[in-house]
Amino acid sequence: MAGILPSDARPWAERRDAGLSDTTMRNTIGVVARRLSSGQRRVFRGYGEAEQARQFAVRAKRRAIQSLDQLIPQVRAKIESHGGRTYLAADAHQAVRLVAEIATANNVRVAIKTKSMLSEEIELNRGLGKAGITVVETDLGEYIIQRAHETPSHILAPAAHKNRSQIKSLLDEDARQAGMDTPQSEDPADLTRFARWRLRREFLSADMGITGGNFLVAETGTVVLITNEGNADMVTSLPPLLISIVGVEKVVETWDDLTYLIQQPALNGIGQRLSSYTTFISGPRQEGMAEGPATWHVVLVDNGRTQIQGTPFEDVLSCIRCGACLNVCPVFRQVGGHAYGGVYSGPIGVVETPLLTDFHVLPELPSVACTVCHACGEACPMEIDLPGHILRLRKEKVARRLDQSSVRWSYRVWSRTWSTSAGYRRSLRLGRIAQKLYLKQGKLKNAPGLPQGWFKSRDMPPIAAETFHEWWQRTRGKDGNG
Repeated sequence: MAGILPSDARPWAERRDAGLSDTTMRNTIGVVARRLSSGQRRVFRGYGEAEQARQFAVRAKRRAIQSLDQLIPQVRAKIESHGGRTYLAADAHQAVRLVAEIATANNVRVAIKTKSMLSEEIELNRGLGKAGITVVETDLGEYIIQRAHETPSHILAPAAHKNRSQIKSLLDEDARQAGMDTPQSEDPADLTRFARWRLRREFLSADMGITGGNFLVAETGTVVLITNEGNADMVTSLPPLLISIVGVEKVVETWDDLTYLIQQPALNGIGQRLSSYTTFISGPRQEGMAEGPATWHVVLVDNGRTQIQGTPFEDVLSCIRCGACLNVCPVFRQVGGHAYGGVYSGPIGVVETPLLTDFHVLPELPSVACTVCHACGEACPMEIDLPGHILRLRKEKVARRLDQSSVRWSYRVWSRTWSTSAGYRRSLRLGRIAQKLYLKQGKLKNAPGLPQGWFKSRDMPPIAAETFHEWWQRTRGKDGNG
């Protein structure tokens, strides 16, 4: 069953141009991406065991993905033996419906939530809003973009596209609505201080907590959350009801496997040996415990994931959402995350969105949002063959005739023309004549058909008046060396 993912209905060219024209976004995204990428390289240089741990982690994740059919029943049984309740949702609609039904049955009005890309994927906040339930994001980046009514632009840093001034304006408006004093300045410490005080009200009054899950250990039935702000501890310990929404691909076999995997998001995402906070959830509050939820529900979500099992793209399910591929991608740095049009941006989004939805959502991404520079393949800690997958998806699009007929016709003519030397030389002669319509100040400023998009941001030198072969035919032997 194909997954269901929200998407931006605007054409790629419109989304791309919007990103290219947003200088604030490009500056902030560029700074964040370069800092995170350099942090990844720095931490590996200073941590001798890092590479070995990464290799162990890759093998552990591959084993788990291949064994999901056995591990999912195992982890459900473990969770339920600890007093939790489990559900398996085939798609986004079913997942949202399950969460809404649980919340409604418990008279929930306000829910606090940790950062979760899966919840963005299934549009959980919107679904719960329709059921009359207010969801408050507690991760600082997610809290900021919630105020802006936007989606994350970066898998790891949701508000990476905004500068301090923009963030302060959003928090100022939030403060006025809440009847609180606005942040004193644009200094990050002041902005964070305000968010801490603002969210404290929500932490203490919420009816329900919602988490995602970085990993789910089958051996012990434990949901693992890693954060750098500590908000997950509040979300999982204060409300009486807790729901964890976890993708089925997050299951790992053993606690030993987890010890290697748990390092990878921090090592490769933010350049630290370990995230600041690690939260383990193994069951609801037991007798004698001072904190924790009275009831705990775990919703395992498929939404197109298992259809990737057993295919050449299976390693995509190993993604740990560290964002390393985004940080090195030249396309992402120029157009930003929102230009991709879906939940997942960067190279992983280019691959994962068409796969999860069987090309029903944003099928253009593999063809337009990648230069095939292979930087993402080198940066990925889980050794996902992102460049290879993008090329395979392009071939799949051609085989399924998913491109526009005009595009297919153009490439077919180009291929046939340039497949022979005579056709190539003939096209150059025609090009010299046709280019006169677009030459200005010695530069090509435009062209008809598919190449038009190239000229929106750059010029090209004209076709040479004489090629090397033409020169050779004209001059050979005349210098005595022919």
